Amino acid sequence: MVAVFALIALELAAANGAPFPIAAPPATPQGKPNSMAEMDLQGDGVVDYRVYYDERGALSREELDFNHDGKMDTFYYYKEGIAQRVEIDSHYNSRIDIWVYLLEGKYIKRYERDTTGSGKPDLVRDFGRM
Repeated sequence: MVAVFALIALELAAANGAPFPIAAPPATPQGKPNSMAEMDLQGDGVVDYRVYYDERGALSREELDFNHDGKMDTFYYYKEGIAQRVEIDSHYNSRIDIWVYLLEGKYIKRYERDTTGSGKPDLVRDFGRM
């Protein structure tokens, strides 16, 4: 996943002037069916990582709170355990403003960004099928 987010990290670093997450902590690809686990990665008593498993026990979603404000701001969506999409709240205002669509769980197929705060993407980069 690190390669997937290199493009995003570079663009965000230039735009925001602040450090930004490149990849999620590794989740266990298999879990109990229809389960969820939470972790406090920072050790401050506040949950900052959640992982969800589908009816077959495959990884279905991860949520992270990178700025440690108690609100999840980065969401990874999986199908059959393979990453399909990432949604990011890069301004930490509880509004998704970056969408990354993946091919084979590791290649960026499409990148969308809301630069105006409208809730809709106005910057789109489509890399098509590889």
